[in-house]
Amino acid sequence: MTFTAEHRTERPVADERRAALLDEWMDLGEQIAALEARRAEVLAERADLLAYEAGPKIVHSSMAERSMVAEFAAAGHVSPGTMSVQFAHAAALVNGFPATLHALKEGRISRRHAEVIVEAGPRDDRGEAADGGAADRAAYEHDVLPYACRTTAPRTKAHARAVTAKLQPVTQLESHREARDEREVRIQPTADGMAQLIAVVPEILAHGIHDRLSAMAREIDDDRTMDQRRADLFCDLVLTAAPSTGLGTEMEAFRPTVQVTIAASTLVGRDDMMAEIDGIGPVHPDIARDLAGRAPSFSRLFLDPSGMVTNVDTYVPSGRMKKYLRARDQHCRFPGCRAKTSRCQIDHNCDRAFGGATALCNLACFCNSHHPLKHPDVDARHRWTVTQHDEGTLVWRSPLGREYIDDPAPRVMFV
Repeated sequence: MTFTAEHRTERPVADERRAALLDEWMDLGEQIAALEARRAEVLAERADLLAYEAGPKIVHSSMAERSMVAEFAAAGHVSPGTMSVQFAHAAALVNGFPATLHALKEGRISRRHAEVIVEAGPRDDRGEAADGGAADRAAYEHDVLPYACRTTAPRTKAHARAVTAKLQPVTQLESHREARDEREVRIQPTADGMAQLIAVVPEILAHGIHDRLSAMAREIDDDRTMDQRRADLFCDLVLTAAPSTGLGTEMEAFRPTVQVTIAASTLVGRDDMMAEIDGIGPVHPDIARDLAGRAPSFSRLFLDPSGMVTNVDTYVPSGRMKKYLRARDQHCRFPGCRAKTSRCQIDHNCDRAFGGATALCNLACFCNSHHPLKHPDVDARHRWTVTQHDEGTLVWRSPLGREYIDDPAPRVMFV
């Protein structure tokens, strides 16, 4: 093959550009890290102001912190739970891990590195960042930071835990006993109607569960993959307490209290449009029809062309308004909050004590965390107000006088 002068210069130019792009990406990462450090300082400073805001004269002493978190969450379009974690991490980083904060400012580590260093750092007996353990934290950072600067956050986390165990030795039995208190089961939605069911349990039990599922899956001979058989067996065992080689048997023991939106034509099998489960999202029509087949009763929802709930048909007049509001709202109506209506209270936007009507245009679903923010006995520096506009749109006004709009989620029209 014959190369011209143009061909001979093409590769060096391409190499230079690739190198330049890598350098720019690294530089941007350092700038982002520095900004993340500044954001942490801002959150820590805002949290420090709580000492001047909360006091014995405030009826709800926790409202100052709750209102602060709510304001930042609404402004930043993040969930209140996430915002609360960010405040806690920022305070711990700024007040307890100065060397880590400095490394983040210089861009030598990422925000995720800083998070795992703080999370795995020395703790006191209450499980909080040790206030009197400055020497331990200094020794901890001296060992962990150089390692973090040259490796990934997950590897840093494993190393950091080992360093903390060395600095604050406890017996293996005590360590495991403390860790058991953190066991939990939670759901993390993924996509296309699927979700991760995450169980935090003792490691030996986790391996035992996986080994048992694997052994049972090997006894099943069909065209499913090993992972699919394990997943199906897991559902069978949890929902029916007995393993099964058939698909869908766990649904027979499933007695949910959910609101499913499904077109009548799909329900009777004339088409296969997607259905929707409130607060979760799209669900396959076969699953919706299966649930409907065991439902003791139905409540019809009337939707406008945009998919907004306009009315509810039910034979129980005393529950009509509640059914309507839960169908409309689907979750807590504070901006960003995803608490399901089953865990919410139906409350007045304009308080009943101030003449607010018990009417659909003055009611909405609020979770136990955001409902109290509107209480009239909350200090005015922390109290929120909310006004309902047409079609259920809520306008929240924060203690700073800023407004945040929350629209009811329209039904997605699968056409």
